[in-house]
Order: sequence, then C-alpha cells, then structure tokens
Amino acid sequence: METKKIKNILVIGAGTMGEGIVQNFAQAGFNVTVMARRQESLDKCLKQVNANLNTFKEFGLINESPLTIMGRVQTILDKDLLSVVNKCDYVVETITEILEDKKAIFNRLDSLPADVVIASNTGSFTMTILTEGLKTPQRFVGTHYFNPAHIIPAVEVHRGEKTSDEAVEITKQLLFKIGKKPVIVRKIVPGFIINRLTGAMEREVDYLLDEGIVTPEDLDIAVKSSFGFRLACLGPMEAEDMIGLDTSARVSDRVYKVLSNRTDASPSLLEKVKKGELGIKSGKGWYDYSDRTREKVLDATNRKLLQQLALFKLLNP
Repeated sequence: METKKIKNILVIGAGTMGEGIVQNFAQAGFNVTVMARRQESLDKCLKQVNANLNTFKEFGLINESPLTIMGRVQTILDKDLLSVVNKCDYVVETITEILEDKKAIFNRLDSLPADVVIASNTGSFTMTILTEGLKTPQRFVGTHYFNPAHIIPAVEVHRGEKTSDEAVEITKQLLFKIGKKPVIVRKIVPGFIINRLTGAMEREVDYLLDEGIVTPEDLDIAVKSSFGFRLACLGPMEAEDMIGLDTSARVSDRVYKVLSNRTDASPSLLEKVKKGELGIKSGKGWYDYSDRTREKVLDATNRKLLQQLALFKLLNP
C-alpha cells in the first residue's frame, strides 16, 4: 500500500506509549482506532490524549481544536477486533513487552491483506523473533518510539530477516508525515540504537548509586546541567568533533578500563522494584510523588519538554 493511501490507523494498546502514538496520528489528520482489553484503559487513554492536546494548543503546536482532533479517534475492546481490522490501512502494536502476548496479537493480524503494514513498538525484541512462524513476516516492521511518544521526535525503524524494503519505506514516509524523525537501524541487533546507548549509561548510573558515589538528585542535576544540556542541540558525534577526537581518544583509553561491566540489574534498583516503588505509576521511585496525581506529574513534565519541542522544530524544520 502506498503511504498516500493510508487513512485509517489501528493502534493496539492504550497504555503510556499508546496514548502518545494515538495523538501523533490523530494530530496529523488520520482516523485512529485504539484497542485495549479493558474499557477503563480506553477511557484513561482518551482523557490523557485530550489533556495533552489542550497543552499542545496552549503552546501553539497544533492549529486545530482538541475537539476536532479527538473526533478522529474511536475506541474498541479487544474482543471486537474483527469488526474493524479489515478497515485499517496501517497497524501499530504497542502492548506490554511480553513476547507471548505480542506474538498472539500478530497471529491474529497475520490474515490481514498483505499490503497492510504492521508495526511493533518494541524496545527490546527483534522483529525476527516476533514474526517467527507467521505467514506474512515481510510486512512486519519495528517502530521504537520514545516516551513520551507524543513529544519525542525520534522513532527507530528496524526490520526482521524477512521484512520487506517496501514495509520499511512506507513506515519511514508515514513517520515523516506525522512529524517524526525516523532513524533506520541498518542491522538486526537487540536494543537497536538508543536502548543500547541508554543501557550502557544506566549500568554506570547504577554503579555510581550502588557505590554511594552520588545521590539520585545530584546525578540528575549533573546530567541535565552537562551533556544532557548539550544533547538537544549537539549529537554525540558533533560534540566529539567539537571536543577534539584526539582528546576523546585519550579520555576513552583511560576511562573505559574502569567502567562497570556487570551483566545483571542493580541491587538498588531490584530493591526498589521488590518494595513496589516503581516510579510515577506507583507514587514513588527514586523520587516521592505521593503528593501529586499521575496527571499532574505528566503535565509538569510535558510542559518542560514542549518548550524543547518548540525549539527543536524551529532548529530542525
């Protein structure tokens, strides 16, 4: 199917990532159907998308009214999938990162017309693993969005061994159309690009916390006030050119030898999980959110990121 013929999008999953993906497509003029197992999840999704759109309007990032954009979104329950599946032109799956659940959804979608591209918002599985045993693996493609998906511009597009060039190209053009910055992952590798980079950084972050070298608060200040401050405008390779490759080589040669090389999760992180301190969704993680609702925390975060988004769009038309 040609990108210009795509009008109707099916988003499977109404969670944190699903909310943002639904908003992206609806903002860009597409008719979007969002599917979930529970009506409660769908209601929560619509409420959050509407709140996000009102904030976008406040920042001058949309020209239409939130009401008009929400008019292009409809919801269905999982049990009613067959009633709409043959009316969709493009599918985005964004359910929980559980292999068996994703494969079960893909088995249900495998009988769709062969020209309908099916994308998976997976952050860890390769498309080769996800499409094993399917009849039409060529039209399945990975699209790794970043949280919050309605704000962060980048999307990693990755393929499986049997993914067609056409599926990749359609997906790339569709992402451009909704205002994203697609990045093509050119080889099949777990974690793709960004999750490998952030994984390496997270391992060192955990080491610094576990060893008592820095507090969570000071670590966040240090990152936001140094390379994090720079990253929105200068990528790592641009920054390295600015620093000087000779200097970078000397520092790398010294520092790499003393970096953490552990292969399991941090004891401090596991202890947090064991205690149910999971972050915003539980009211406490590294920080305490018990005095604020999830909606208030997200609104405050979104407002900071939307200022960056407005500047990003200005500098990267």
